[in-house]
Amino acid sequence: MKTWYTKLFGLIAVLLAFTACEKDEERLVLRPGTGTMTVTPSAQSVTLSSSNAANEALRFSWPAADYGFNAAVNYVLQFARAGSNFTEPAEVTVGNALQKAFTVSELNALLLRLGLVPGTPAQVQVRVKSDVNPSVTPVYSGTTTITATPYLSLIQYPSLYVPGSYQNWAPATAAKIASVRDNKVYEGYVNFTEATTEFKLTDAPNWDSGIFGAAAGAAAGLASPGDNLKVTGPGYYLLKADLNANTWSATRTTWGLIGSGTSTGWDSDLDMTYDAATGTWRITTDLKEGEIKFRANDAWTINLGDTKADGLLEYEGENIKITSAGRYLVTLNLGNAGNYSYTLTKQ
Repeated sequence: MKTWYTKLFGLIAVLLAFTACEKDEERLVLRPGTGTMTVTPSAQSVTLSSSNAANEALRFSWPAADYGFNAAVNYVLQFARAGSNFTEPAEVTVGNALQKAFTVSELNALLLRLGLVPGTPAQVQVRVKSDVNPSVTPVYSGTTTITATPYLSLIQYPSLYVPGSYQNWAPATAAKIASVRDNKVYEGYVNFTEATTEFKLTDAPNWDSGIFGAAAGAAAGLASPGDNLKVTGPGYYLLKADLNANTWSATRTTWGLIGSGTSTGWDSDLDMTYDAATGTWRITTDLKEGEIKFRANDAWTINLGDTKADGLLEYEGENIKITSAGRYLVTLNLGNAGNYSYTLTKQ
């Protein structure tokens, strides 16, 4: 009997030991080490261009994070505008790699996400965040600052092509009008050079698909394929088409600059001149500290401003600020449907 009790107590002791080990294991908390990483860019300054969008722009590398034990680490590159303290960083997950290369187009898209202005150099801070488990405090690298200049990246909206007599009826090389909301309502600007211009609309850069023209007996109506649409008088036209209501319109426009930053203030426009070679409206003029906008036909019915201060224009957008007085070449580009833009170049 004594032997049996001895064995029983021994078994209980073993079970208690295993239970204690399991509880200790459940209480185990991993803690990161104190090692400091440094993220290293392949260049400290970069100016991006759409002409080499597929080329490598920058490569970032960093050493492995030190957690004090052999851990499976996940790395995330964080980008933020200088001075923002990484409150809303743009993040790129790279897994367990210790470097990441960006093409020109990839880096450009990232910089635009941060709100950098195309054509304007700005400082961007970069760091690496690493983690092994949600319950473990992440390790961050030191911060590296680069100077980067993005370019204007155009969005390819659903579009209709505008082949016509003004360009030898070739859809592949025709101007386009775009549906920014992808709702079958299109608009864009087309320079018609003839006394009477005839044209049609196609939903592809050829004559093989949807073709839209004038509805018989309806001056503003559309039909498929319909008759040729017509515009009388040469000029730079705001062309609209609604494939839901089957209607269209063409409004001749001339453009000007107005605002407290101009010599005429908010009372009248400084007329811009259309340059057919570049497809832009242009003016060279003295500007002072203040604000400006673009408007058509010396009226506020059609006006453009820059709400995001990113070089892209919006209808009824916010005033464009002029922070440095001087002589400027001002250009207005309405040739990329849905991507209306401008430049201010100090002379």
